[in-house]
Amino acid sequence: NFEQLFDLTTIFSTTMWIHVHAGDDGLRRFLERASDATSWFLLVEPQPSACYRKANARLRKMGRPELEDVSSARLKMRQDIESEIAGVVTRCGFRRVYITESQTCKVEGGERTTTQKQEAVTAWNND
Repeated sequence: NFEQLFDLTTIFSTTMWIHVHAGDDGLRRFLERASDATSWFLLVEPQPSACYRKANARLRKMGRPELEDVSSARLKMRQDIESEIAGVVTRCGFRRVYITESQTCKVEGGERTTTQKQEAVTAWNND
């Protein structure tokens, strides 16, 4: 438990690395801990499965040692990573938030407001 909570926690470009090094259980624990430390919004940017396949190529270019096993046989959450992350965060009491963008357009005879719904798979609210 945390004495002081963050209003906003952002997790950008790190879930894959935590996942490949700590496995499914490690990623779950990390997301649970981040959720426990967050009072309001949690933003998570999950890397798609293709990023896992390209990780070793990036490491080779940097002259770093390759990851041993990034297969979906070992990392089962990888098969549907966005849904898996959603499941963990939802169980921690957060709900998905959809970002909408309103625009006012001038049209003949007056004004009209339109709302475009943009799904933000990674935005979660704990209210």
